[in-house]
Amino acid sequence: MPIYEFRCVRCGHIQEVLTSSSQSQVTLVCEQCQGEVMERVLSRVSYVMGHSSSARHDGPRVTSKSCSPGSSCSTIELPGHTR
Repeated sequence: MPIYEFRCVRCGHIQEVLTSSSQSQVTLVCEQCQGEVMERVLSRVSYVMGHSSSARHDGPRVTSKSCSPGSSCSTIELPGHTR
């Protein structure tokens, strides 16, 4: 069941509405002012890069090495174009 965001034309309040795919039309009323003219808002999308089981890494990879006795160094490999 998708969640859609709607904005009240009268007061500008944005509210979320959970609808089922079988509902062709839904009567909406603003929770703030009881206005009946609502417009659908294009929702923001969030994307998070994850790790996959393949050899390709989608995010930065940190490699630690010993540089000299008693110290350590780290290298950060960033994803992107390789030569």
